[in-house]
Amino acid sequence: RLSIPPAVVKDLKYSKSPIIHSILDSKFIAQIALTEKEKNLAKRIAWQKTLGEGEIQCVAVCKTRNAVLVSNDMKAINFAESIGIDVIDLEVILYKLKKILGIEKLGLLINDIETKDKVKIVNKEEILAK
Repeated sequence: RLSIPPAVVKDLKYSKSPIIHSILDSKFIAQIALTEKEKNLAKRIAWQKTLGEGEIQCVAVCKTRNAVLVSNDMKAINFAESIGIDVIDLEVILYKLKKILGIEKLGLLINDIETKDKVKIVNKEEILAK
């Protein structure tokens, strides 16, 4: 399962994409609360780095829970790796989502990501292959 902290849940709930809402409601996603230790670490990270609230919470959770960070944000990736957090990129998650969403919905999601987030999914054809 993919765990996501409150700031990321909040951002995703603003999405107009029904696909995003179905992912949030799926068993693939665990919406987690931050512990006090994670909240304190997030505050310290926020003072040092210019990351968004979602990235800050994700890094804090991954550091305290010894988890892997999933991101396509290079600042977050570089910072996480600099403090010993393992990182995988968005494409790995997209491969896994194929089983949950199916190829058609995943294709729509990838198009949304590329259009709205201005992120190029390099291996899109391979991900969407049957």
